[in-house]
Amino acid sequence: MPLRTLQVAILGGDEDAVFVGLRNFPTHKLALVVPTEELDQAAEISAKLKDTLKLDVSVVEVKDHSVHTMLGMIGQLVKKDTEDFQDFLINLGSASKDLACAGLAAAFLYGVKAFYVTGDQAEMFPVMKFSYIRAITEPKIEILRAIERSGGQVESLEVLSGIVNYGKPLLSYHIRGSQDSRGLESLGLVEIERGKRGRLRVTLTALGKTLLSTEATS
Repeated sequence: MPLRTLQVAILGGDEDAVFVGLRNFPTHKLALVVPTEELDQAAEISAKLKDTLKLDVSVVEVKDHSVHTMLGMIGQLVKKDTEDFQDFLINLGSASKDLACAGLAAAFLYGVKAFYVTGDQAEMFPVMKFSYIRAITEPKIEILRAIERSGGQVESLEVLSGIVNYGKPLLSYHIRGSQDSRGLESLGLVEIERGKRGRLRVTLTALGKTLLSTEATS
């Protein structure tokens, strides 16, 4: 059975890039992601594509240009359509700089292919083929949530152990990692700082906070 592809195009004014993406990749549905100020243009493009190509097109409004908003929106699209589509693409060719950065971050987190547009050519970004989020095991997510509930920081592994009910060796494994497994620290999700009496203070990074908020909404 051939792959069914959902293409996500982030619209930022240059509608030609949207058409370049459709010409370069077989697409069974197009999701136009648009900031509020581009809704009228999105409606025109959607009507044009439905009329000329008979393409299934949806318009998804984003209220702001933040990375957090884009991550949550892409996550919802992937989760919602994962049963109907086996392949996902993000077209960044029309996006403004801030939305393009947010879209590329989403591609990285969810393991979704992304491309930009130069002239009439589509160039793929070297995005990893696996989802960064799926690489984070449930125990690691549980530890991150516990740190978040504590205000984003815990003063020692002893304190964290009491919150998540994991022994210190297991906590150290998930946080510091091992030869065979990357920990939360090397994944960039927490920072470790040696405090008083050699205690290890564990703090959520911006990426860790973003991952948790996205995981909750996707």
